[in-house]
Amino acid sequence: MKYLIFVAIFICSSIYSKDVLDVIYIDAGHGGRDPGTMNIMVKEKDINLPIALKLGSMIQNAFPNTKIYYSRTKDDFTDPKERAAQANQLKAKLYIAIHANHKKEYETVKNGFEIYILNKDRLNEAVEITLRENTNLVFQQYGNDETDKYIFSSLAQYGYLKYTEYLASSVQINMIDMNTLFSRGVMQAGYWVLLGASMPSILVECGYISDENDVKILTSDQGQTSIANALFEGYKSYKILYEMQ
Repeated sequence: MKYLIFVAIFICSSIYSKDVLDVIYIDAGHGGRDPGTMNIMVKEKDINLPIALKLGSMIQNAFPNTKIYYSRTKDDFTDPKERAAQANQLKAKLYIAIHANHKKEYETVKNGFEIYILNKDRLNEAVEITLRENTNLVFQQYGNDETDKYIFSSLAQYGYLKYTEYLASSVQINMIDMNTLFSRGVMQAGYWVLLGASMPSILVECGYISDENDVKILTSDQGQTSIANALFEGYKSYKILYEMQ
């Protein structure tokens, strides 16, 4: 048992220790036949893409050795499960999903941005997915049975969650500082892109298409740039923490 604990800690630390945050997956939500939420004039898919591309460009310009992968670079459709699987296959070290929101019919007023991280109650599901689809942990070198693999996967998922919490907080602070969108806070959810991604991951609802003030920001080049810049500044703070471990 002592051996398992030692090896598990070693593997978990090896995911992060002396590592470089050099592979990023940016997911512009929806696309193609899936417009996402919308109002009479605006489709969510048309908001998510430019913000995603701006963020990727900012990261690439500041850190040219970083590989940026996108779920899409134009108006294409891919299934959310395929996006998470692709990020795993590419061995991405960070997953950022970009979305916009719309209030429910029964809600009178709702505006602002929200940041989602994986619901802790669904960690066991995330572990099972990591066991099936993992590309980041080299089980065969350190664990030879399912118990070993489950321990390593569990430790990895808990490690991902801790890093995700820091990233979400950093992005929230910068979103508040860099634009006039109201902060609705950091929340937990079971979205597939959070559940299926075997790396730290967040989903950002950048604002409400149903709100008049939010939609002005979400649809303007200046507003989209300010959101992308806030995400970028949050990313930079996260990168420092990640590479210090």
